[in-house]
Amino acid sequence: MKMKFICVMLLFVTNFRTFSQDVTAIGRSQAIAKGINVSWLEHYWDSHVLSDLKIKDGDFVLIAKMGFNTIRLPVDFEHFYLNASPTQKNLLVSRIDYMIKKCKAYKLKLILVNHYGKLTQKNFQQDSDRLVRLWADLEKRYRQISTENLYFELLNEPTIKDTLWLATAAQVVSVIRKFSPDRTIIIGASNYNSLYELSRIKPINHKNILYTFHFYEPFIFTHQGAEWVDKQVATIGIPFPYLPNLMPKMSRNAIGTGGEPNYNNYSNEGKVGSIRDKIQIAKQWSVKYKVPVLCGEYGAYRKHISDDHIANYISTVRTELLRVGIPGIIWDYNQNFSLFRGPANIKNLSPRMQKALGM
Repeated sequence: MKMKFICVMLLFVTNFRTFSQDVTAIGRSQAIAKGINVSWLEHYWDSHVLSDLKIKDGDFVLIAKMGFNTIRLPVDFEHFYLNASPTQKNLLVSRIDYMIKKCKAYKLKLILVNHYGKLTQKNFQQDSDRLVRLWADLEKRYRQISTENLYFELLNEPTIKDTLWLATAAQVVSVIRKFSPDRTIIIGASNYNSLYELSRIKPINHKNILYTFHFYEPFIFTHQGAEWVDKQVATIGIPFPYLPNLMPKMSRNAIGTGGEPNYNNYSNEGKVGSIRDKIQIAKQWSVKYKVPVLCGEYGAYRKHISDDHIANYISTVRTELLRVGIPGIIWDYNQNFSLFRGPANIKNLSPRMQKALGM
């Protein structure tokens, strides 16, 4: 009996120790609550992106009014820092400093994202070393910023093999943790932060990590007509949720692409239950490994979708994330996945969208 009691206690202590390893990460994950992506400093194609101050005080007021408490800030460090002139580099850093200062003033948390990082299998060692140096620089510059308010996301949507990517991520985390042991770090799986890739990996051997995934399913709905995607998304006018009387004919351009089976299966994929089942994959992985997960991006390309259907989608994904306790960050604030029916102001936020956002 005494031996049985000791074994039970050892099991309890072991489980508690495993869980306690990520208490900080779990708390930081829950603190994100409701986030929005501010798409700006990753626009390498815009020659004025660094000189134009695109997010001003009125935007911070509006973001807070909409109930968001976290901003995810994608940054193209590849173009504007690693391969930039000293002038560009200094201007980029000043913009990041500005965002940190304003987020503090408006009581918003900030996730700093390396959005267009270069990490390839062909030049793996060289690219990996550059990534380490980048985050060593950023850690040093922002070492004194509260770890409660500033998170680091190492690399947006990696495409390299997970074995290589996770080894690099662990190396970067070790470098950051030398001087910032309490900084919360965000990483995701390969294949563009795929939910399915996440379900196949194991967490790295570090504490205080949030594991992210991006959610744009059904893809033929969220990206319909997107010019930067191939012909699989050529069919436009697709509703959400699936409504047979509102379904458009499949575009001829989508025939013979991955968009054809996706269109034919939309009666199943375009339903709340399908969204729920997919998000449950992330939740099950989180429970299995006792680590927190985060949906770092979800949203829909506005150009070919009605505001009502975007609101339906935002409401559904947000509700299902809340159901399982996963924080979500919408893509995006005021660009081509915007929540607004025009310029970013409360008048252009429809009642249906306000309800979808829980306002």
